[in-house]
Amino acid sequence: MSLPAAGELNRRIVIKAQADIPAMGAAITQNFTTLATVWAKHQPVGAAVFFGTKQVGEDVTDRFIVRRNSAVNEQTVTGDHVIDFAGLRYRVKRVSDLEGARQYTMIEAECLGNV
Repeated sequence: MSLPAAGELNRRIVIKAQADIPAMGAAITQNFTTLATVWAKHQPVGAAVFFGTKQVGEDVTDRFIVRRNSAVNEQTVTGDHVIDFAGLRYRVKRVSDLEGARQYTMIEAECLGNV
């Protein structure tokens, strides 16, 4: 995967930390705290990646590439985070440094449905 070209980070996403808090009875309340609102490149994954991740239970459907910074990098964004984009919510599955260049962070995620 190559580094994004100028102008490819053209989608606004919101990265949020999710916490499940016990409520009365057997209920759980989901609490979301915004980590960052950033520009990203959005890519649906190809069929090979989609079905390959299905076999191991990871279910990756989309990739988001964002500019790496102190708030958004492979150490700060984890599986406890979600991404809100275009009215849909995505669960973060994997986060890595794109090409080891320490310039961009690639976030692989699973689409959960409408926000």
